[in-house]
Amino acid sequence: MKSAYIRLLSLSLGMCALTSAAQFRFDQVRREMGTLLWKNPASAVFTLTNTDTAAVVIESVRPDCGCTTVDYPRTAIAPGQKADIKVTFDAALLGHFEKIVDICTNRGDRRLTVSGDVVLEVKERPERYPYHMGDFCLDADQVEFDNVRRGDHPVKVIRVYNAGRQTITPELMHLPKYLSVATEPASIRPGRTGRILLQLESEHLRSLGLTQTEVFLSRFKGDRVATDNAITISATLLPETATATVATASFPQATLDSTALYMGDLALKKELKREVTLTNTGTATLEVLALQVYNPGLQVSLNKSTLKPGESAKIKIKARRFKGIRKGRRRVLLITNDPVSPKIVIDLSISNAG
Repeated sequence: MKSAYIRLLSLSLGMCALTSAAQFRFDQVRREMGTLLWKNPASAVFTLTNTDTAAVVIESVRPDCGCTTVDYPRTAIAPGQKADIKVTFDAALLGHFEKIVDICTNRGDRRLTVSGDVVLEVKERPERYPYHMGDFCLDADQVEFDNVRRGDHPVKVIRVYNAGRQTITPELMHLPKYLSVATEPASIRPGRTGRILLQLESEHLRSLGLTQTEVFLSRFKGDRVATDNAITISATLLPETATATVATASFPQATLDSTALYMGDLALKKELKREVTLTNTGTATLEVLALQVYNPGLQVSLNKSTLKPGESAKIKIKARRFKGIRKGRRRVLLITNDPVSPKIVIDLSISNAG
């Protein structure tokens, strides 16, 4: 009992003092990593947002165990800016884990936690993989890279289950220049799983806002592209944050009167129309840099793209029945020069859209 107390005391003295006055926030402070395979490291990303008027500098990070490593920005995080902190667990020991990382900054401190279970083998159930492309069963047929800044290289994972009797080799066709792919393992035996890792090369994205494309999973040698082997890829590129205006408390602020709309019933009307009011509630000129839709069958327009402080504009949204494949939610994307919240998404609900 005494030795346990001494160990706990030494740990607490070794950590930075945790305070409650930190002038920044994390999207989450705890991540459940699920079930991990033994000796297969996994990572969780925590996004820090500087909500203060002064820069935040991460002075040190202190994981409670050598099994956990942390990748974090070494440069100052300016007011209004965001930064990712990646916590990687090595999964070298079997059983349940809960690991703590203390983040010490010049503006206060925070504690992050990752947890999960490490097992020798994951017993997969085919029903966990609802998207079927021949013998390939996927856990997703669409991938979204959200809140990307120029120069970022985020990675998304699609898990693959081999439901056939032969070994399969996942390959993707029609890859754009801004996307690279790796598979782990290169070949998947019957009844086993693998991963398709998609990495975004954001410097090759042509424009701000939404970029969408389809890539195609090759199910056999000589396979062709078709609707039933398509995987939708979306990337949302955000503008660089104008930190100087935030620091001087003079910056634009985009405010919508609604970010969730029920459009109506397409069985009753051929076309549905709604409006959303955009208002600049900031103290500098607001510029709309991109206004886009994620799905076919939607149209969007704006009567004014530059708003002085206090000015408003109308975003007009139209929806029509669309017979083609439509994956994901129906959404409108708005990108502005608001340094704190440059991206706003309007979620749309439509009955009998087909």
